[in-house]
Amino acid sequence: MSKTRKRQSMAGQRLKRDFPDLHADLVSGRIPSLKKALVKAGLANKPTPAEKLLKAWGKANAQDREQFLKKIGANRDASHAPAATLPMIANGRYLLPQTIRDIETIMFRRELSPAHVMKEVGFPTEGRSFTRALARNASLRLAVITALATWLREQKQQD
Repeated sequence: MSKTRKRQSMAGQRLKRDFPDLHADLVSGRIPSLKKALVKAGLANKPTPAEKLLKAWGKANAQDREQFLKKIGANRDASHAPAATLPMIANGRYLLPQTIRDIETIMFRRELSPAHVMKEVGFPTEGRSFTRALARNASLRLAVITALATWLREQKQQD
């Protein structure tokens, strides 16, 4: 059984046990989905429009973000820009091929393992996920990507 199905099964059991009236409405079809029944019971949250926008923003590439900002008429003057912008090293949660090459070059030159890089970045327990990201283009946490961008910038400045 997949994690999602197991969670749904457990949530359905809890709904049946703690909220029998809502469970009856779900079974009879008066409530169209388990998610809606869970929201009514207070066991799940309905994402707000702002949360949906933030999730979509994180998935958008630079071109889509720029197009969106133009459509809403956002003023992108220097007062609203971040103080130090980091270079783009990833597309969402996946490192770009050029970034992987840059990291591997630095690792080779400094004789570092992926675990050592993660310790320098501040994530000592992320060595395996970082190795998978380099070798098989696996995803990384966004906090790790941000820290890697800072680390890469510092490494390039030292050259």
